Amino acid sequence: MLGTIRNSTGSWLIKFILGIIVIVFVFWGVGSFRSQRLNVLTKVNGEDILMESYRLAHANMLDSYKRMFGGQIPEGFLDRIDIKQQVLNGLINETLIRQAANEIGILVSDIEIQNIILAIPAFKHNGVFDQGLYERSLRGARLTPAVFETQVRQQLLTDKLKALLFSGLAVTEAETRDHYMFENEEVNLSYVSIDASECETEVNATEQDLTLWYESHSENYMTEPQTKLRYLALKESDIDDANVTDLEIEAYYKDHKNEYEVKERRRARHILLKISEGADKDSIEKIRKKAKKIRDRIENGEDFANLAKENSGDAGSAENGGELGFFSRGMMVKPFEEAVFSMKEGEVSKPVLTRFGWHIIELEEIEPGKVKSLTEVKNSIATRLKDQKAKNMIWDRANEAYDEIIQLGSLSAYAEQHEIELKTTELFSQKKPPAVIGGNPELLKTLFALNSGELSSLLQIHQGILIAEVLEKKAPYLPSLEEVKEQVKKDYVREKAKELCRLKAKELLEAAKKQGLEAAAKDEGLKIQQTG
Repeated sequence: MLGTIRNSTGSWLIKFILGIIVIVFVFWGVGSFRSQRLNVLTKVNGEDILMESYRLAHANMLDSYKRMFGGQIPEGFLDRIDIKQQVLNGLINETLIRQAANEIGILVSDIEIQNIILAIPAFKHNGVFDQGLYERSLRGARLTPAVFETQVRQQLLTDKLKALLFSGLAVTEAETRDHYMFENEEVNLSYVSIDASECETEVNATEQDLTLWYESHSENYMTEPQTKLRYLALKESDIDDANVTDLEIEAYYKDHKNEYEVKERRRARHILLKISEGADKDSIEKIRKKAKKIRDRIENGEDFANLAKENSGDAGSAENGGELGFFSRGMMVKPFEEAVFSMKEGEVSKPVLTRFGWHIIELEEIEPGKVKSLTEVKNSIATRLKDQKAKNMIWDRANEAYDEIIQLGSLSAYAEQHEIELKTTELFSQKKPPAVIGGNPELLKTLFALNSGELSSLLQIHQGILIAEVLEKKAPYLPSLEEVKEQVKKDYVREKAKELCRLKAKELLEAAKKQGLEAAAKDEGLKIQQTG
């Protein structure tokens, strides 16, 4: 198997990953949302996970489930899946992956993210990436480009880390079989479902009940701080004169040729005669002689693949005639790599010793390294240079506009002078920002720190610059019971219905233990269901 002869990168990496100790102190329920000290929800190896990050992730997951269910999430679904824990687990996993990637030097460049996005068919029109289509598609999914690109970056980090982890692993046939059975084994369960909505009809919510609930859960009904903005957004997509010449493309290509280098790859097969741990020199020499005899048989015309199936101790590759596929330098242990990269195509090596044993190697194919031609990469370079020019131009224009706004005394005066229509948001909270701002916590923090009538500095948004003026601020407050009575009643009834259903379920369980589930369900007028 390929993993058998890869270098030992995976082993120390796995030890590092498995050695990560996560200390998480989370008090779910009311307490976790009351605590505002430092706005820290929990820590992962000393790194803070902020409440704001949790809120944004929670909102994104809610949106995902809403899309999944066509806009209306079934009653009680979020409690059943424990969405709080799901969101927290996701944030912890992302943090662990990022920490592990940073520790071992795995990076994801902006260019990699750009290339992924440019290749997505859903963002193309007539085979060419369309910025407008990209933004519209994300809006339709209730995502901002910044959030989407962060998701792409996280996925690339995860993929790279997995690739590095598993590049050094050998999986036995038994492990593969057990995993297959685990993934594919099916069971058919009989069960009874007690619908919480049916229990709600049995809950009697008196005025006193609602008042007591409201008073004891008042923090749940506090409003969020809100702000209202008038703003000017200067977008890179509005720049139509960021032209790039062939000379600029050629110059960039010459200066960045290393970015377009494709490493040489070689395809080989091998026969491995294993050496037991602690073997003495005589044993090692005995196995070498056996390897030499097998090589002699190959030289005399016997089929390499058949001999691999009969003799190779690498079970993973032996079944495929010793086939290892393509690999580049750095993927195999040093002696094996040196042998392969010194061979000619079609050549069979003399026995090569590694820590795994003696290898007989056949070099099947050489895929030469190369530097991609200018023709191959011209379009991607042009796109990159245009984007950079547009960024520079939008900053220049934004600085000019800002200076003029200061001179004229207001954003409105500037808009009137240039016959520009300013845009205005509704009052919004940091949990539900308008699309133009997106979910950038630092940007939201800056905007919410502004006083009424205050002008912002130049603020970077996705592919553009924002200049905003605060029109109105609304402090958080506790609405009266009458204002939120409908929600209070809904919350109270839902919670009491859950308690009632839980009690019924316990009673049903006790009855089922004595007389069987079917009989117990029948007595309660409940229907037995099958998972199938």
